[in-house]
Amino acid sequence: MQLYVYAYILAGLTGLVSAGLVGSGWALVSGERPNFRMMARFDVLTPLKTFALCAYAPLGVLRTGLWYFDFNPFVALLMLVLGLGWSFLQGVFILTTFLGYS
Repeated sequence: MQLYVYAYILAGLTGLVSAGLVGSGWALVSGERPNFRMMARFDVLTPLKTFALCAYAPLGVLRTGLWYFDFNPFVALLMLVLGLGWSFLQGVFILTTFLGYS
């Protein structure tokens, strides 16, 4: 395989791993997994909730797509593609911003 294929895989896995770390960290601190219901209450932690939810979203979309696969495979496949694309973009952002890859 070409080198750019490995770079794409690295970016996608970086996005998934970072989403998992943020989701697990938020669950460890707050006692609940990041979801949209936590945005119903506005308080001092709302900026942190927003960050946790946006960083966890690729993994949440992938999990929902896998769960929904029995009911509607077409929508589930679209959700899987959306989650993988989002995790790829998140991984590219992390690799270029924090680690200096270009």
